[in-house]
Amino acid sequence: RFFIAIRFPVYEDDGSVHGVCSMVTEITARKEIEEKIRHLATHDSLTDLPTLGLAKDRLAMAFGLARRQRHHVGVMFVDLDGFKAVNDTFGHDAGDFVLKQVAQRLLSSVRETDTVARIGGDEFLIIAGGLQTPDDAARIAQKAIMLISQPIFLSTQQATVGASIGIAVCPDDGDDMELLIKRADDAMYRTKNAGKNNFCFAGNRAGNNLPEKGC
Repeated sequence: RFFIAIRFPVYEDDGSVHGVCSMVTEITARKEIEEKIRHLATHDSLTDLPTLGLAKDRLAMAFGLARRQRHHVGVMFVDLDGFKAVNDTFGHDAGDFVLKQVAQRLLSSVRETDTVARIGGDEFLIIAGGLQTPDDAARIAQKAIMLISQPIFLSTQQATVGASIGIAVCPDDGDDMELLIKRADDAMYRTKNAGKNNFCFAGNRAGNNLPEKGC
């Protein structure tokens, strides 16, 4: 609960201060409304994930920590495969449900310190700081792909979507925020062109030695 106290002096007839009077007002409801407004301004209304603006703020913080601690930061651009077919087949309400489920599965793929943001219709961004090597980002992407590709059960039927992911890593692929997001986006399109439901690194990195996934 939140309160605000207002104090003012009480004067005698001769102008001297007799004492101090306080008036206390509870402002909990107002604080809750202000907090809700702030939350709505920085979070997606459907999935409750951070929006791109908040994600960029957290990415900037991750960059600062990475410079001090000499760690890597992974930026992963996620685009769903087959989502349009879900909307066309089952309707937009089902599509919204699928997006909510995908959001939860992405959150299950990352650590508590990482950020998952919704930045478009079926596009998401993962920011993973404190990585020892780029392969740590690949493992997160691989887990996300595995979880997202599992069936999503609707009321009487089930839907299936995949995820194409592009990965850019700071400092290997640069330390400019906008450039890193663009390189992750470009890598995601390379994943799409290579067959979808997979991940690719930005630049000329050949991938990793993790089984099955990667390009």
